Amino acid sequence: MKRTARQNSPLAQDPQALIPNFCAGEAVWQLVFVMEMMALVLTVFTGERGAEAMGTLLLFSLYLQWIGICSAIVLCTARRVMTRASVGLVFFVCWGLLVLVTTLVAEGAWWLSRLVPFGSPVGEPQHVFVLRNVAISAILSLLLLRYFWGRAQLQAQVRADSETRYLALQARIRPHFLFNALNSIAALIATKPAQAEEMVLDLSELFRASLDKRNTLVTVAEEVEFVKTYMRIEQVRLGDKLWVNWELDQNALDARVPLLILQPLVENAVHHGVSRLRGRGGITVAVARQHQKLVIDVENPIPPEDAAKRESTGVALENIAQRLKLLYGNGASLIQGSARTDNGPVYRASIKVPYTTADAVAKSVADNEGDD
Repeated sequence: MKRTARQNSPLAQDPQALIPNFCAGEAVWQLVFVMEMMALVLTVFTGERGAEAMGTLLLFSLYLQWIGICSAIVLCTARRVMTRASVGLVFFVCWGLLVLVTTLVAEGAWWLSRLVPFGSPVGEPQHVFVLRNVAISAILSLLLLRYFWGRAQLQAQVRADSETRYLALQARIRPHFLFNALNSIAALIATKPAQAEEMVLDLSELFRASLDKRNTLVTVAEEVEFVKTYMRIEQVRLGDKLWVNWELDQNALDARVPLLILQPLVENAVHHGVSRLRGRGGITVAVARQHQKLVIDVENPIPPEDAAKRESTGVALENIAQRLKLLYGNGASLIQGSARTDNGPVYRASIKVPYTTADAVAKSVADNEGDD
């Protein structure tokens, strides 16, 4: 059982997650900074002052930066090559490569100190200098790679837990919608059987489309089609009482949004807004791009105070809020409440998410995998 769990873990499936992406500039600059801090600390420990300290700092910096840059190149290459190896093999190969890099740089530094008239030569025998540096490198590399391994395991577990939670939230919204749709169909079977049959077909089409989606993100155009299918179901039930005003920014139709993020807002607008009106009522669905944000607004007229109340559990809106939090963190928001427009008071639900397209999502995924 333990072996199966380990093989099915995200880290076991992606051994590259063990090695930070030293092919990217950010990781390399961080390594350069760490090496320079080590050079500074070693210089302070020598107790030298003034010009001597500056010369020692320069030598330490050159030596450690050579080790750092060469190690980054080696790890970048290993990360690209060892895509199918086990995590344990990647760990020990990388450790061996880091020790080898230190050995070669230490050998070169010892000989260079005797050939270049800068500073004083290394004051200890070659084998002592090399072995001391290799021993330090072996210990530090082992600890560093073990830290990377633990961090990669933690990040993989966090991603897996977040994905599981997101899928559970998404699954909860389908029974909620199905319950309301079946109630509408049941109300029509006795009086309008032909229209009830059309509603069943639309409902099956909607669920088939949503279940076929493998990804959590779809385009705005696809999400709008989900809503239009749902609206056909409700318009059969409500007739001319319900109409929809679409305000779609053509530049936003290719943007990616979470699956079933718009339909629950429209469903709430129908059941708690238009269906409680005495006369006709319209819903406005607006989708627009505002700089690097995608803004989705759903508005419905506010029913009179004496209109029949409908019980609301708030499941749909809470579900949307949690899914946005899991996907975007603080980068998305859901705001709802009364607002005043030129046509009178309305109830508005507004979602803001980062504007992303399919290409941007693919690049973000690749970058996240690289940072791990």
